[in-house]
Amino acid sequence: MPKRPSSSVTSSELALLQILWNSPRPLNKQEILEKAMEDEENPLFAKNSFHILINELIAKEYLVPVDNLGMGRKNARRYAPTVSRNEFLALQVHTTQDYQATDIPEILAALMELSPDAGTEPVLVGIEKLIKKKREENKGSDEE
Repeated sequence: MPKRPSSSVTSSELALLQILWNSPRPLNKQEILEKAMEDEENPLFAKNSFHILINELIAKEYLVPVDNLGMGRKNARRYAPTVSRNEFLALQVHTTQDYQATDIPEILAALMELSPDAGTEPVLVGIEKLIKKKREENKGSDEE
């Protein structure tokens, strides 16, 4: 199993991750800063902190640099998250001090209650698929 990031992030680091999660591809410095500075009166983070944030997120293993071949701005280093938004949220719960795997049903129930606009049926179908997959995995490991 690959190593997963487990460090907490600052609000500025989270804002940078949100920009990358909302993009269909890795972004370069200029593209990230354009998104962060869209609201000039309320930027998502300070422009001068870009490299500090990037380096911290790389050190915490939430980001990886993606080098492009060639010269010029269009071929600048780009950055990609190592975890999806949902994996990140799960990691935040998983790494809390008092978390136990037996809490999962109550956490799912609480998420359902906090998300009244989410259609119940698609969520239940997804949960049922997960249950089936986990049972098959358990059955395979029991036979070994």
